[in-house]
Amino acid sequence: MSTPPLAKTAIFFIAIFGFIVALFSLAVRHHDGGDNRVQFRLKDHNGETLSQDDLGGRHLLVFFGFTSCHDVCPTQMAKLTQAMAELDNSGHGNQVRPVFISVDPERDTPEKVAQFLTYFDNRFVGLTGSRMALKSAANSFKTLFADFAEQRSENYQITHSSVVFILDPFSRIVDYMPSTASAVAVAEKVREVL
Repeated sequence: MSTPPLAKTAIFFIAIFGFIVALFSLAVRHHDGGDNRVQFRLKDHNGETLSQDDLGGRHLLVFFGFTSCHDVCPTQMAKLTQAMAELDNSGHGNQVRPVFISVDPERDTPEKVAQFLTYFDNRFVGLTGSRMALKSAANSFKTLFADFAEQRSENYQITHSSVVFILDPFSRIVDYMPSTASAVAVAEKVREVL
């Protein structure tokens, strides 16, 4: 007894659908796994709680710093602003979001971070939180986050990493740029990984 043509077509489409589902499952497992996927749950500069999943869907340029920084942080933030302009010029700016994560939870409230961001690209998302939440985020990025003694002056500075992390839309670190990299070099590297 032969199989009717409609049944053959249905079996064919079910087999194709099964194959597609299997490939999708494999892709999701590949993207979600690995040690290079970051995780955080912090407050943004508007006071809303965000995680890495809320910023997913775009590549991220992530920089850890603090608003009272006298030198490295404003320089890096200005460089990222220039890199975003370079990406806009090549039509890639809408695929990237710059992110600033504070390493100074005692002084950097969401309001203070929001004020700091007014000097830079308006697409920046500023994040802050408790010392524990920020330490967890820094550990996820495998970056420096120093603990401090209780006694310190009002204008203390913080030692922190000055690299810029490049994340893919699945919150995985795909590369990083040293503080010595120019805005053009940052933009070129981002275009390479898009």
